Amino acid sequence: MARSSQENPFDLNKASDFTDQEIAEQWVDLANAAGGLVEILNPKSRMPMLLLGGKGSGKTHLMRYCSAPVQAARHDGDVAQAAIRDGYLGIYITLDALNTDKFARQEPVEDHWSLVFAHYFELWLATANLATIRDCAQSRSLTFNESEFVAAVVELFDREPAVVPSNLSELLDHFTRTRKNIDSIVNNSRLRGERPLFDITFSTGRLAFGIPELVSRYAPALRDVLFVYLIDEVENLTEDQQRFLNSLIRYRRGCATFRVGGRLYGMKTFETTGSGEPIRRGAEYERVVLDEILREQPEQYDELVRRLVAKRLERVGYATAAQRPIDPYFEELDAREYWRSVDRHLPKSKENQPTPYHRKLAVDLESKLGLDVQSIATIVEALQVPNHRFLEKAAAFQFRKSWPANLDDALPLAVQCGDQARALAQGDRDASGGLVSLISHFSTDILAQLFHDYARRVPYAGFKTMVELSQGITRNLLMNLKHIFRRSRFAGEEPFTSGVISIKSQADGVRDGASWFWEDAQPPSGGLQVRDAVESIAVLFRTIRFSHSPSECALCAFSVPLELLSDDSRRTLNVAENWSYLVKLQEGRRNKNNKRIDALYQLGPMLAPRWEISEHRRGTIELQHELANAILDPAHRAELPYLMKKRLARLVVPPGTGVPADPRLI
Repeated sequence: MARSSQENPFDLNKASDFTDQEIAEQWVDLANAAGGLVEILNPKSRMPMLLLGGKGSGKTHLMRYCSAPVQAARHDGDVAQAAIRDGYLGIYITLDALNTDKFARQEPVEDHWSLVFAHYFELWLATANLATIRDCAQSRSLTFNESEFVAAVVELFDREPAVVPSNLSELLDHFTRTRKNIDSIVNNSRLRGERPLFDITFSTGRLAFGIPELVSRYAPALRDVLFVYLIDEVENLTEDQQRFLNSLIRYRRGCATFRVGGRLYGMKTFETTGSGEPIRRGAEYERVVLDEILREQPEQYDELVRRLVAKRLERVGYATAAQRPIDPYFEELDAREYWRSVDRHLPKSKENQPTPYHRKLAVDLESKLGLDVQSIATIVEALQVPNHRFLEKAAAFQFRKSWPANLDDALPLAVQCGDQARALAQGDRDASGGLVSLISHFSTDILAQLFHDYARRVPYAGFKTMVELSQGITRNLLMNLKHIFRRSRFAGEEPFTSGVISIKSQADGVRDGASWFWEDAQPPSGGLQVRDAVESIAVLFRTIRFSHSPSECALCAFSVPLELLSDDSRRTLNVAENWSYLVKLQEGRRNKNNKRIDALYQLGPMLAPRWEISEHRRGTIELQHELANAILDPAHRAELPYLMKKRLARLVVPPGTGVPADPRLI
């Protein structure tokens, strides 16, 4: 279908927005990986799996890609042949809240509602399975003894239906009517103030596991096919409802198994019904975190999203752009020579007017070292690099990092920093001394400070930066690109047609994306506490980045000793991780003072533009447990101002007489 090139290619970013045919057409996979994403889901394995991940990480798209309708779309519409060739048949079910909330009742007697939900849920699985089997039976290449199969399914019931079905359509109608009857009773029970009453017509597990076994008996060609229940959005089940699902996982048998998809916080319990004994990871189920896998394979992920973007562009009519490398369509600063590309993005320098960073330096030289006007002017002049504001800022940055103790040290230091910067401006790296090394470590921070000095937003630009910001979650990338495209069109640009998407449009777009991410992720329990903690961490990173002398380059991560934290602090970290505010890095970090491996967390890159911090993980700071508890635990929050000032005092304010002995006085 032809589409207008005016359409935003990234408007649709949820798998639920696509038809089965579009899921098949828009599918992209990991490059150079045997089996790719499907192998991660491993639908031919009998071992059940919990497929978890951040919102928009691709769980639903992957599960739908492995569902029977999409399998059929990949095999000329023949679902039976698809199942035979693939070795599995995917039965996809979405646990939407509209269908599960009606069973979530707060009543003294929970067993009643547990039985109601368990019966309905298994009937739900069986109905979806039977609809798929009916589609299989229509394949000309399949020999299927329909009447005997139907009779055998009827035998699975504890009580024979009043009207015994004789074929698949009648059997499916019976299942559907039974479900509708339960829907009606349950929906009306709330109005009537009564518990729903209906007959339990089969024993637990008989339909979910019995029907697949009968298919392999009465359709010999499907004997080696594994029936995979693809159950999505498990977070919409209550804790009690999840216990029943866990029981099905534990007592799985025959040629049926489960793939359960959900958010990182989706599993509320691992207990089962009855004894309550939890299902065992590794023995009874596998756990896979999709975006974690994608983050661990950055090159594979980069290639995947490039092909995803190309398909999106082609879909709405940008065929030329879809066939070309995507990077040239995004304006970016030259990472190798910032000083040659940054000036045109800053306000023009006013003749005979000091730069903002030199004005700030003059104030500090006067207040901290007590220098007179003439001495300050001499130092500032020594640091100047005509027509190269980035290098000029770098020289001032280097001067601040080595802050002089007195006037006698100040001028020689300024001359040294200025000479190195001017040598680098002339291309003489040998004479540029330690400045080259300093820039290699702190280039993005120097750039951020330079833009900040001129009251300009820190630039986030280039397609590689967009990939970095997405934190391994494809929807994050698509959402940022959606806002960037909109900003670019509004600015009069012609994205993916002619010219490039400006740095300003990109910077504005990712800030829109960061706002969406921040507002969209709203933890239901203790949400305000978690958001306050994350914001405090981000403000700490930002303050260090824009400080007098940053202790770490490109700071966006922190390590913390979990065993020394309060229970509430650990709970806050867990919720922040589950909602992708923080990304827990599996390698951890060795504590500087002992051999302990502390937990390591990165602020979610999608949030970096909100506080203008780095999206690249290089710098890491160690949070002592006192400050960590003050940030993460409301019971310790009163201590935060003092501990934060203590942590930042020497970074924010240059050494000198102006620094109070007690940080409480700052």
